[in-house]
Amino acid sequence: YVFASSFPGAGYVINNEKTECVDQAGNKVDGVNFSSDGTSVTVTSKYTAYCTLYFSKCKGPVGTVLDGKSQNQITSCPVGGMYRYQGTDNVNNWICFGTSDKTTCTKDDDAIDKYMYRIIGITDDGQLALIKETFIKEGSTIEFEWDDKYFINYYTRVCGADGSGCTWEKSNLYNRLNGLCTSTNENCSGTGAGTSGQTNIFIGNSYYEYLSNSTWLNKISDHEWKYGDSTQLDTYNGDNAYAIENAFTNSIEAKIGLQYVHDYYYAYPGGAPENEDLAKTAWIHFIKDGYINEFSYEWFLSRYGVAYGNNISAWYSNSNDVNYSDTLGEGFAVRPVFYLKSDIQISNTAGSKDDPFIITN
Repeated sequence: YVFASSFPGAGYVINNEKTECVDQAGNKVDGVNFSSDGTSVTVTSKYTAYCTLYFSKCKGPVGTVLDGKSQNQITSCPVGGMYRYQGTDNVNNWICFGTSDKTTCTKDDDAIDKYMYRIIGITDDGQLALIKETFIKEGSTIEFEWDDKYFINYYTRVCGADGSGCTWEKSNLYNRLNGLCTSTNENCSGTGAGTSGQTNIFIGNSYYEYLSNSTWLNKISDHEWKYGDSTQLDTYNGDNAYAIENAFTNSIEAKIGLQYVHDYYYAYPGGAPENEDLAKTAWIHFIKDGYINEFSYEWFLSRYGVAYGNNISAWYSNSNDVNYSDTLGEGFAVRPVFYLKSDIQISNTAGSKDDPFIITN
């Protein structure tokens, strides 16, 4: 159904977090999707639903990061909870993290691998969401399990061979990214595809020594990472994926996560590529510039909602299938995502690969 009379006017967007739908009995209805062309609202639902629509006013570009040459590549209205960088080539959203010296950050591929990140977007309260430009490495491997507890218990149907579950916060990957792996942490029991699966691979890893420095670690905000299961995330549509992932009821406060499926689609201009070939041209896709081209699989945060036999899976992207799922015990590549605190100040540079943003405080 299309509701033109419900749209308050130019400069407004649907507030998906407040908008709710109920059935005739007054019970909340999930799986309702909203979209807008700027003049009307389209509501799509499998069931009869009565919706109360809420709207937010667009503020337009805000903050230093949106100034200069990068401004025309970020949305003027928030989509999926933030103003987002969208584009296919030469998107000016490069930023150094871990050094305030631009020459250190850009001097060679090793420096780019260690210090260079891309800005996914900026939240309404001024937090920058960053994703690592290249994959995490541990020695010679770039392949990591999402988790080693991926079997469904035959009797209890609980994920984990011992019935302990394999949610995001209990996974090997969550613990290894957030520096929580110790000899006593039972959630770091996997060996991964590499040789040291019990070690921390981001916070607490010697290669990223700047994360052991409180100056840099304290720039990362604790963030509410929502997690859950869904079989409906391969629709090539950021709005639809965001509606599903934002409705997850489980969450954990932590510094480090992964990109969501909606982040992947929203990076494409308009947030809704028509097919996988177009989606792969978005700046966030990982096969680019010759970096680690020999590997093509990357984990997302959300799990797949149906077990393959007795195996639980999670969503991933690769060079062929933009968005698919595979068993949690597979060894795929990982790019950490985190949010900077809102008081972070950055230089007003081009934001390009050669002239990235630099954190100045």
